[in-house]
Amino acid sequence: MTADAEPVLDPKNHVASVAKAIRLLELFTHEQPELNLETIVRRSKLTRTTTFRLLATLVLVGWVERNGDNYRLSLQVFRLGSTAVGSVELRHEARAVMTELAGKSGEDVYLVVPDGPRAVCLERIEGRSNVRMMALDVGKSLPLYIGGGGCALLAERESELLPLVLAEGDMTTATGQHLEVDELKRRLEQTRERGYSVSLEDVTAGVGALGAVVRNARGVAVAAVSVGAMLTTLLPRQDELAEAVTSAAADISSRLGYTRR
Repeated sequence: MTADAEPVLDPKNHVASVAKAIRLLELFTHEQPELNLETIVRRSKLTRTTTFRLLATLVLVGWVERNGDNYRLSLQVFRLGSTAVGSVELRHEARAVMTELAGKSGEDVYLVVPDGPRAVCLERIEGRSNVRMMALDVGKSLPLYIGGGGCALLAERESELLPLVLAEGDMTTATGQHLEVDELKRRLEQTRERGYSVSLEDVTAGVGALGAVVRNARGVAVAAVSVGAMLTTLLPRQDELAEAVTSAAADISSRLGYTRR
């Protein structure tokens, strides 16, 4: 959509004011990072009153800053853009490693990132197994206290993420098991000690997963990679698969610029 084109909006499916606000945000460029009200009105082709109210709202929520008579995008917008770029880079760097892990292990491999109290699947590579575990497909999410990737992230960032998990209320697994706080903390401690998480039938009956965190260049655990399999396959191969998943996580971390100190 260009700044000169009036968007065609279906009132049943769109909020016109949101579309108009985005039009204002798109007027700011590298060449002109600051614009005054008159310029924004002229380029947006909106009324002065509408433009002023939209800008006031964007300032209120922190997306735009006012600098005298001029307006400019806030750092909040740049942080959002950095997050999107970071996710693209993470997925790009992880895919080759995950494909290799899926090929060698024969099992499904997942990449998850934290989103508040949940883990969102960013990528999934299918292995050779005929069993398809669809509980965590791309775009879907699970509570951080279940699943290989989520538990690995929660263990690494417990002080930050556990309060968010507990604020959601009682912890019940997808298979109906109630999890007490003390038991969860014990599992998180075990995860840190062994260097990888173990998830057994908390997402799907008869299925387990092993997970390890992925770090960015600053050493922050920004994601986790996990391998899922039927328990009849996972348990006899636990040491082998654990070594494979932790190695894959370390490889992805290295690709993101992480250097172990």
